[in-house]
Amino acid sequence: MKCFVHRLKKMYRLIFVACLSVTTSSSCAPRVVSVSPTEGSPGNVVSISMEYLVGWPRVEIAGKVMDWPQLKLTAADPQRSDIPGEELVWIEDKFLQFKIPDIAPGEYVVTIHDDKGPPGDLVYSFLETTAYVVFPPVWPFVFRSNQTQFKLRVLPKINSE
Repeated sequence: MKCFVHRLKKMYRLIFVACLSVTTSSSCAPRVVSVSPTEGSPGNVVSISMEYLVGWPRVEIAGKVMDWPQLKLTAADPQRSDIPGEELVWIEDKFLQFKIPDIAPGEYVVTIHDDKGPPGDLVYSFLETTAYVVFPPVWPFVFRSNQTQFKLRVLPKINSE
């Protein structure tokens, strides 16, 4: 009987860890809903409709990184579109916009990083993560993938002279 109880406890622990892993690894990772346009020249603005973007975004394409000052973040809800990106509620859906950097034509993978805290502020990131760890209902947003990707085709630069 003792052996059976020990195995049962072990099985429950394994199930708990498996459920926690599934819940935290994918359920609330940032997700691209749509991209418009899917191709463009350097300087063109790309708008990405996103779910679960809860932190401070960074966009990486062809080794170039654009952080907060080079991005525009707006609420997907038209009634909240005039609210500054820094003041958006963490759970609401958003549009992330950036200008295509000056890179060679081709097909690129764009990575959107969803950082905890403002760029370079490790103290803020640490304190925010610690606060969230204390509150289990937000664990799926803390223990998750913090990036998502999509493909973007960069066209030749249009010279306007």
